Amino acid sequence: MQHSTGNLPVLSGTTATQWTVRSRGPWRWHVAAGWVEVLLTFSAESPRDHADLKLPELGLPLGTWHQAGRLLVVKSASHRIVWRADLQNATLFIKYYPLADWRARIRQCLRPAKARTEALTALRLQSCGIRTVTPIALGEAEDGSSCLVTLGLRHAQTVRDLLEGPQANRLASEERHRLTLELADLIALMHRQGILHGDLHAGNLLLAEAADGQCHIHVIDLHTVHFVSRLRPRQAWNNLILLNRWFIQRSSRTDRLRFWRRYVARCAHSPLAPAAPKQTARRLEQETWQSCLRFWRKRDRRCVSENAYFQKVRLGRCVGFAVRDLPVELIRELAADPEAPFADSSRVLKCSRSSAVVVLERAWAGRSARLIWKRFGVTRGSDPWVHLVRPTPALRSWINGHRLRECGLPTPRPLLVLHRRRFGLVWESYLLTEFVENATDLRQAWDALQTRGERRRTIEATARLIGEMHRRCLSHRDLKAANILATAPGELILIDLVGMERLRKLSRRRKVQNLARLHLSFCLDGGLSLLEKLRFLGAYLRSGGGDCRDWKRWWRDIAAATVKKIEQNRRRGRPLS
Repeated sequence: MQHSTGNLPVLSGTTATQWTVRSRGPWRWHVAAGWVEVLLTFSAESPRDHADLKLPELGLPLGTWHQAGRLLVVKSASHRIVWRADLQNATLFIKYYPLADWRARIRQCLRPAKARTEALTALRLQSCGIRTVTPIALGEAEDGSSCLVTLGLRHAQTVRDLLEGPQANRLASEERHRLTLELADLIALMHRQGILHGDLHAGNLLLAEAADGQCHIHVIDLHTVHFVSRLRPRQAWNNLILLNRWFIQRSSRTDRLRFWRRYVARCAHSPLAPAAPKQTARRLEQETWQSCLRFWRKRDRRCVSENAYFQKVRLGRCVGFAVRDLPVELIRELAADPEAPFADSSRVLKCSRSSAVVVLERAWAGRSARLIWKRFGVTRGSDPWVHLVRPTPALRSWINGHRLRECGLPTPRPLLVLHRRRFGLVWESYLLTEFVENATDLRQAWDALQTRGERRRTIEATARLIGEMHRRCLSHRDLKAANILATAPGELILIDLVGMERLRKLSRRRKVQNLARLHLSFCLDGGLSLLEKLRFLGAYLRSGGGDCRDWKRWWRDIAAATVKKIEQNRRRGRPLS
């Protein structure tokens, strides 16, 4: 083993850090002072032990840590593997970047290794006064692979987990206020020093305990961090839109305004300061929302490809897609015989010529979970041929379910979609989703309400849900009360998404059609009074559905569309629901 002591070459402006350089086999390691004995002073592990444990040869005691129960896989993919090592006095994160394919090898010829780039970026950020992870070792192999070891942070959790987890509602207003101002200070400091994070969202902001014993925000995922000599106002503006794209759905307008005022104050004497802060704040919200719509459209087809969240399924005559965390045994069971669950008539919720629904109970993640298994049948001989040019009802429900969840609207999570092929054509299709406990459809829930306050809250919640759906340019042509579930806590959930689609611009005619379809579910037996209908329309327009000053025209158009739908169903002999 060769070793020497020196400085890791860092970018100009960073603080030089004393490193010990050692070689172990094909790996050359730069280790920070005080960590050589922990990482590199150990008895050699045989390659066979590593092969049995499926661990790569990195020159680190991974096998020893694994056998002691101290090593845990955090992420595993072809391009990166992340382990967490819980040692006696510290927690370490080991990121290994193999050269997985020819793209990675070409990149290696043009740029430094990923681990080296991340280490140098972290050191430079720290020299600028920005909290981030602390690199303690950098390894580079002869074949171009690289590895980075960083020191774990105390009591760390992402801002996303904090705001979306169960403790979000218990977060004190003073703490929320402090974190908002600290985030504004952090972003302003980065922008003033010419630092841009290309993937700036709450998942890449880590809340961890610092040296002063208080929790502070740390920046992570440093591959997309760029340093520019002079940051242009438009670059800073786009970076703010990127950050606000996550927070616009999960934070209040008050918190976002508080962030903006602090950011403007911190940039007051720099070229980044806006000329008219109030007007600029409104423009930031508008451009952020347009950015959200573009982002959601790009991710609409993510659920029908192979990636970190979804997988393709091809078993026997069944093909489809599944979420990554669905047990393989369950996928194989349903693909082997998709019709078997419908044999138990006691669990069947619906059975018609076009579809059937059954409740399943299966073990998942160490517990018993209830799931919904739905079959979409073939009603006409032309259906298999139509499926050649148009997605099946099951696939449309699969795409729309993940589409709704991506943009923050409630719907049961789709878990698996299967198509059964015969003679190269798709016949029956199947969809597996989560089961919503303690839920009834909106009409039944409405009839069970006792007080005016409950009815008013339900009206306003339904109006806001549809308004948010339309604001996201989503249209549901079969938006009837039976396709909206109401849970015991008062949450409303959209189901039966075959008739949903996303448009680049949702026209007024589409909005009126959706509202008239829901109105039809309540107007036949006088379930809603005129005052309650007016209250619903007002709440819908205030939530972004349209102009409140034009409510009379909306009222007339919805009434006319409802009459038209009633006449259409009577001509076709369809029941009104």
